[in-house]
Amino acid sequence: MATPASEIPRLSMKGRQTQQAIEDAARTLFAQRGFHGTNLADITAAAGKSPAVFYRYFSDKEQLLAALAEDFLRAVVELPNVVELPKLAGDSDFFDSAVAVYWNMFKPNIGIMVAVEQLAATQPRFALLQNRFRRYGMDIVSASVRQAQQKGFAGDLDVEHTALAIALLFERFTGICLAHGISDEAAVRMLATIWRKTLYGDSKEI
Repeated sequence: MATPASEIPRLSMKGRQTQQAIEDAARTLFAQRGFHGTNLADITAAAGKSPAVFYRYFSDKEQLLAALAEDFLRAVVELPNVVELPKLAGDSDFFDSAVAVYWNMFKPNIGIMVAVEQLAATQPRFALLQNRFRRYGMDIVSASVRQAQQKGFAGDLDVEHTALAIALLFERFTGICLAHGISDEAAVRMLATIWRKTLYGDSKEI
């Protein structure tokens, strides 16, 4: 159970900087090595801190990951919905914008997502976190599928199954493509094209 905010001690500026250094090091190392391939000594060394300092802020590596994931999830959920659904079947602006928003949020935090995925298979609290992240993306995709169907497209697609398939594609692609040197522009364009063509094919107008 999370500690109530009223019971969390306030950190000094130096304490916050130290905690931030530990969190930043963990994000980077989880992305490079995964959760299981990263130990506390790796994290504290990368942060330029002693191992003893770690325990002033976190009880163990799992609590650190949970804190990182909750902070990221809060940022995702609170993200303003600035993307409108497509007005035309061939209009790629919606898909490009939606994928760019996703990419710019998730790419810097992919280490968190990789680590959460590794623990989700065996630990319910991380499975719940993973599902909450996934639901955010699925809701946006579901809305786009329903709109396409209202316009006479994608009639044979199951809304939820399509949303899940595209959400999973985004998750796996984001984690894997970083290791293959794919540019941000190419990644966004590829995901946006796959999403759009899944719903509208090669249609240029409604």
